[in-house]
Amino acid sequence: TSRIMQLWSAFAALSALLLPSARAEQVLQGQSMWSPPEIHALDAHWFLAGTAIPSERSLVLSPGVPNRLGLMWSRYPLITADFEVTFDFSVTGANPRTVKDEGFVLWYVYENVTEVQQQLAFKHIDNQESIIAQTWEAALQAQQFDLFGYRSKFDGLAVFFCGDGPTAPSVSGLRNDGGIAYNLGSGVPAGNAQQFDWRKNSDIVVKLRAQPGGAKVEIVGQGSFDIPGEVRPGGYLGMTAFGGTKGIPGPEERADMVELVKLEVVNHDKSINAENAPKVEPPVSGPKTEEEEEEKTDMLHESSSYKEHRDESDAIKDLTNMVFKLVMETQPLRSQMTNAIAALTKRIGVMEATFENLKAEIDKKTGHHLSKEFEVIKEELISLATVATKETKERHDKLTDLHKEITDFSQAAVHPDNIDQHLDKLAQSSQRTIDQLTNEHQRMFGVSLAAIAFVIIAGLSLYNKFRCWEKKHIL
Repeated sequence: TSRIMQLWSAFAALSALLLPSARAEQVLQGQSMWSPPEIHALDAHWFLAGTAIPSERSLVLSPGVPNRLGLMWSRYPLITADFEVTFDFSVTGANPRTVKDEGFVLWYVYENVTEVQQQLAFKHIDNQESIIAQTWEAALQAQQFDLFGYRSKFDGLAVFFCGDGPTAPSVSGLRNDGGIAYNLGSGVPAGNAQQFDWRKNSDIVVKLRAQPGGAKVEIVGQGSFDIPGEVRPGGYLGMTAFGGTKGIPGPEERADMVELVKLEVVNHDKSINAENAPKVEPPVSGPKTEEEEEEKTDMLHESSSYKEHRDESDAIKDLTNMVFKLVMETQPLRSQMTNAIAALTKRIGVMEATFENLKAEIDKKTGHHLSKEFEVIKEELISLATVATKETKERHDKLTDLHKEITDFSQAAVHPDNIDQHLDKLAQSSQRTIDQLTNEHQRMFGVSLAAIAFVIIAGLSLYNKFRCWEKKHIL
C-alpha cells in the first residue's frame, strides 16, 4: 500500500509539472462577446455608452445617425501580452454618402477607460440636453478625447476602419506610447493601410494577433499587415464608432450602420490563466416559493413614507423619456416644415416684388396711376351700395309702421262707434303710403338710371384705355 501511495504521489507531482505546458489555448469568456449578446454578461464585463445597444443578433455600435458616438470598453484588463482578438462585424454603408470623418476603431490601451469616461458619458454623451444642443463633442474634446471617442495621444494599439468621400475605405493599425497625437488625415489612416471596402452589408472577420514583440492584423480572405512595437499585458480592449459630421442640413442624412456580431479573445500564453473577469450566470426564470418572494420583497422600500414620492419620480422620468422620444422623432418633420415655410415665404416675397415692378412699369408707360383710379372706382361703388342699403332700410321701416297701423285698426274695429274714424285714418294713411311709394319709385328709377349710366361710362373709359394700351404695345 505504501508503494502504491508513493507511485501516486510521484504521478501527481509529474502531472503538476507538465500541466502548464499541456494547457490548451484559453478562450477568455470575460473579454469575449457572442451572438446573440447576453445582456447580463455585457453589463458585468463591458461598459457601453452612446449608441452602443445590444440587439437580437449583434451589438449595434452605430445605428447610422450622424453626430453620434458609440462606446464599448472592457471593465477588466488583459493580464497577458500573448493573445488573439477575432471579431466579426457588419457595416451597412449609407447611399448617398454625405457625412464626413466617420469610422470605428478597435483599441487595446493601458488606461481604464471605463473609470475615465463613465461620468463623462452620463453627463454629456447620454444626456438628452447635450445631444439636442450638440455640446457633447466639445465636452469630450475638452477632456482630450478627440479621436473617434478616445485620445489622439493614446498609449497602446489601435486598428482604424475609416475612409469617406473620394477616399476608399481602408484598414490600418498604429502603436503609440502617448507621445504623438494622431488625427484623421494626420497619421490616420496609417502608412500600413490596406484598401478594403468593408461597407458590404455582410459579415467580415478580422483578427488581431498580439505578442510581446509586436502585433499583426489579418483581414480574413483579404490580406494582413504588421504593427511594430512593444505589447505589454494589463491593457483594456474597446471599440468606438463615430457617425461622422453632417454634410447636408436635411434630417434624411444617414451614416454607416456598424454592428459587432462576435468578439472572441484567446490567450496564447500557456503559462498563466488570463481569465480574471467574474463568471456571470444568466438568471433562471421559474416558479418561486412564497418564502423566496417574501425574501425578495424589500419591506423597508414598500413601507417607506417616501414610496409615493419615488413612484411620482419614476412616473415623471417615464414621461420625460416619452417627451424626449417624441421631440427626437418629430424633429425631422418640424425641420422640413420650417424649410418649406421659409421657401414659400421667399417665393411670395419675390412674387410681390415682381408685381410691384410690373405695376410701376405700366404706370410709367400709360402715364396714369391705375391703382389710384381703381381705388376711386371702388369707393364710388361702395358709396352706391351704402345709399341703396340705407334706402332699403327706410322702406322696411315704413312697411313696419304700416303693418303696425293695420294691426291697431284691426284691434279697434270691434267698436262700431269708431269705425268711421278709423276708416278715415286708414284712407289717409293709405293715401300717404301711395304717395310715398310713388315718390320712392320715381327716385329709385332715377338712381338706377344714374348707376347704369355710370357703369356704362366707366366701362367705355376702361375699354378706351385698354385700346390705347394695345396701340402702344403695352398689352
